[in-house]
Amino acid sequence: MADREAEGIIGLWARQLRVHQWAKNLLLFVPIFASFKVFQLQTSVLLSLVLAFASFSLVSSAVYVYNDLVDLESDRAHTIKRNRPIASGLITVTNGVLVALVLVLSGLGIGFLAGVGFFSALVVYLGLTFVYSIWLKRIALVDCISLAGLYTLRVVAGGFATGIEVSFWLLAFSIFFFLSLAYVKRYAELEATQKAGATKAVGRGYSVTDMPLILVFGAGSAFLAVLIFALYLDSAAIREQYAVPQIAWLAIPFIMYLIGHMWFKAHRGEMNQDPVIFLFRDWPSLVTVALIGASLVFAHIGFGL
Repeated sequence: MADREAEGIIGLWARQLRVHQWAKNLLLFVPIFASFKVFQLQTSVLLSLVLAFASFSLVSSAVYVYNDLVDLESDRAHTIKRNRPIASGLITVTNGVLVALVLVLSGLGIGFLAGVGFFSALVVYLGLTFVYSIWLKRIALVDCISLAGLYTLRVVAGGFATGIEVSFWLLAFSIFFFLSLAYVKRYAELEATQKAGATKAVGRGYSVTDMPLILVFGAGSAFLAVLIFALYLDSAAIREQYAVPQIAWLAIPFIMYLIGHMWFKAHRGEMNQDPVIFLFRDWPSLVTVALIGASLVFAHIGFGL
């Protein structure tokens, strides 16, 4: 109780708005890195990306508030979610509704400044997240497919914000990679549910007996992503981006390790947060992502090889 009193109003709202979840919106920067246009970054493009990041962050926070309002009763019955500000009564329902409206309107206004294409993607994201919060997240498998779509939509929106066309290969890889992460998230939740002595996840369409099947689906999706990446390395498209395409093959074992590492963490009950947020906080994952990036940059530049 003392910790809550010491938290303060700013810390309370930061927790409610899930400010730490804004790290997911760094996916908007994927197209500019994947196309290596970051080496010729223009001020106008950087400004557009900053506006895109701000608008997505505000809109996503509004959705988190709305989601907590919709799930108020189920959150109060949850062992962990009952500590959320709205569920615990630290933030009133009225204040939650008002803040959500302000955030949505502000986010849409800023998003419009980033361009019509980006604004359209933002509206689609907002609509899909509301449908997900009300309905889709309670349907087994559909919820994971929806999450993968929401992650991938951030990449697409980043392409609109920067004027970079997102390739078929990046889209295909993103969908299956994020689908695997969505299954990691569900698997980790069921692992926690099992440890709590329950048999069914609250507000979800899964029970602990589904864990082996989710593991199969998740691992299969992950290695489909690896296969797509390998096929990309043997396509004509790679010659447009890489001076020495063969070096890019070094990224494959790192990607396989990253996937395996995350599933190990989930299986051992050590994945207690969103897997994308986990990527930004887990140092082995960060080192692995850096090695993947270094392999691709080396292949792109070639260094005269």
